[in-house]
Amino acid sequence: MASPVAVIGAGHHGLVAAIHLARSGREVIVLEAQGQAGGGVRTDALTLPGFRHDPCAGFFPLTAASPVFRELELDLDWVNPAIPMVHVTDEEGGEVTLHRDLAETAASLERCARGAGVAWQELVGTLWPRREALIATILSPLPPIRASVRLLAGLRSKALELAPIALGSSASLGTRLFGDRRAAAWLAGSGAHADLSPLAPGSAPFALGLNFLGHHVGWPFPRGGAGRLTDALVSRLLELGGQLRCGSRVRRIELAHGRVSALRLPGDERIDIDAVVATCSPRPLLDLLPAGALPTRVERRLAGWRYGMGTAKLDCALSGPIPWRSVSARAAAVVHVGGPLEETVRSLTEAGLGRLPERPALVVGQHSLHDPARAPEGKHTLYAYARVPYRLEPTDEELAERLEQQIERFAPGFRSLIEATSLRSPASIEAENPSLGNGDLASGSCELDQQLLFRPDPRLCRGRTPIQGLYAAGAWVHPGPGVHGVSGRSAARTALRDLRRRLR
Repeated sequence: MASPVAVIGAGHHGLVAAIHLARSGREVIVLEAQGQAGGGVRTDALTLPGFRHDPCAGFFPLTAASPVFRELELDLDWVNPAIPMVHVTDEEGGEVTLHRDLAETAASLERCARGAGVAWQELVGTLWPRREALIATILSPLPPIRASVRLLAGLRSKALELAPIALGSSASLGTRLFGDRRAAAWLAGSGAHADLSPLAPGSAPFALGLNFLGHHVGWPFPRGGAGRLTDALVSRLLELGGQLRCGSRVRRIELAHGRVSALRLPGDERIDIDAVVATCSPRPLLDLLPAGALPTRVERRLAGWRYGMGTAKLDCALSGPIPWRSVSARAAAVVHVGGPLEETVRSLTEAGLGRLPERPALVVGQHSLHDPARAPEGKHTLYAYARVPYRLEPTDEELAERLEQQIERFAPGFRSLIEATSLRSPASIEAENPSLGNGDLASGSCELDQQLLFRPDPRLCRGRTPIQGLYAAGAWVHPGPGVHGVSGRSAARTALRDLRRRLR
């Protein structure tokens, strides 16, 4: 009788992998170290009774666009605001707005700078007919040959014109496209969702991609909290006969004749397995393997894995909505508190140099404006994060104050609304989930270098590892961060092919 296939980690990649394995008829067991499933996709009561906060992932454009989640057809109620994002450009209420509607977005850009709206419409219009091929190219296992051919064939003469965007910075793209630094800040603020300065090579596709998705699918989130997505994945797994064990930390992956054979858990519990999909990031994975199990070059690559900037996450219970000076910000799902382009650049540059930004660029989520179930009647939640150095000298209270003061600049009276606060520093984020090394929510830097290309290594980027029966998935595996499930499905498919070949 075949042994089960194990999945280490019940984040969304692990659950997606387990569902695909269970669908094929394999016995599957998911082992999660924490007391609940979800990893970065969950909802917790972080402040006061009745307030529901998302500690990590809060908005899900990649989920809405991902073919993996379309295949799963989960029963979820999605909230999709008409205004996905507003970038506040100054303290007097200046704003540039991303609407689901392209014409309204163009009008906002045009009010900011003459010709900016026309330029955005032309760029989006060029990409729009090939949007499915574009998404398939990004969210496909390497190499995405078929999707790339379809995309290039559709763009034809525009391909060479658009090619520099893939290597450019969001600041240079925005400045060249709009001819205005306030409009450029609107684009660059979206690139800052990754650990990338607006001046960093490769930040342009991140920024362009997020704003483009705002038109294509919006920036939706599950009604009731991010945890509803995890609940739906767990329910599907259990319906298929899969097992989930929370509070079960794997201590060691055992090998026999160069192939995985068993897992060791606390209390010396041993589980015999046919294969394992590991979703923990490189350094925690190395800790589970015997020394020398991987080829020297691969082991060196994983041991030297470079995490990005840390994250400071602020959640607040508020007595009322945030009183933004920007009119559109009062109705937006997300507000980018970055100010002028120079301030966003300075914030990310200071964090990259190991200094706490004086005026940190913030991503602020306003879930309760659109989902009243997140807070008691008349009250609201705040979701905010900033990129900061991993090693910080300020206390959590001082760090929270720095973030609150930045919001207060653009929304006078905000601090008087705070009833309770929860601050998670980079160190506390890493302690809670070791896969988020240095408090990096992407489980590895997104800077444009060899780490990003063939992420994390040419011998692991498609899920298979040099160890027979060991497969890798997660944000550290191509195509990288975001709630899209691609690496989880890819690892499961690869594992199933290998297991069938082994049986034959």
